[in-house]
Amino acid sequence: MGGVSVDSGGKGGKKSVDAPVNMVPMIDLLICCIAFLLMTAVWVQTGAVQASQPRGAPAPDSPPNPEQQDQLKIQISPTGLQVGVNAADMRQIGRTPQRFTELKTLLEARRQANQQNREVWLQPDGAVEYSEIIAVMDTVYEVYGSAARGEVTIRFL
Repeated sequence: MGGVSVDSGGKGGKKSVDAPVNMVPMIDLLICCIAFLLMTAVWVQTGAVQASQPRGAPAPDSPPNPEQQDQLKIQISPTGLQVGVNAADMRQIGRTPQRFTELKTLLEARRQANQQNREVWLQPDGAVEYSEIIAVMDTVYEVYGSAARGEVTIRFL
């Protein structure tokens, strides 16, 4: 088996250093590691969030796209939410326990006013917790429908 043999070659009467190494525990450990990696690879694909990142900022001298200006934007900050199409239209929702209910009501009204809008832009602040962003995304999906069926697209600014 996988051992080491050191032959002294002399008559010194030393014992030979030939110890058998059992490979079965090492193979068991290797199989456990492979099974763990395979299972985690499956769960990583299952728990993926479907979100589209912007491809890049437009050039400063480019004319504004009228279709882009009518897109609904949700700004997420530690103090609350702001929902609107432009700066004059922004509506503030404070950081209260009912903020997601208010957001849902506001989004439903926006959806009724513009049925063709299938895109929502999120602008989270760097200090906002991920759970807050996910809760806003869940509210958007609840109002507009699933992204998997192509009913809404969430983009990030």
